[in-house]
Amino acid sequence: MRIAAVAGAALLVMMWSAVLPPANNPFMDDHLIYALLIVGLALVGAGETLGLGRWWGGTRLVQRLPILK
Repeated sequence: MRIAAVAGAALLVMMWSAVLPPANNPFMDDHLIYALLIVGLALVGAGETLGLGRWWGGTRLVQRLPILK
């Protein structure tokens, strides 16, 4: 979830920066809100409760390579 959250947030910020200067409010764009939401979900461990994060964390691959958690 961590790698996906960082990649997703980076992608959304790059999409936001591609249209600078924006026609609307530059600080409250939907891309920035979604990027913050993705990071927030990763920080609170939403994958453990709402997804397969607990199962994924117990696999041998993730135990050998904890960066995949």
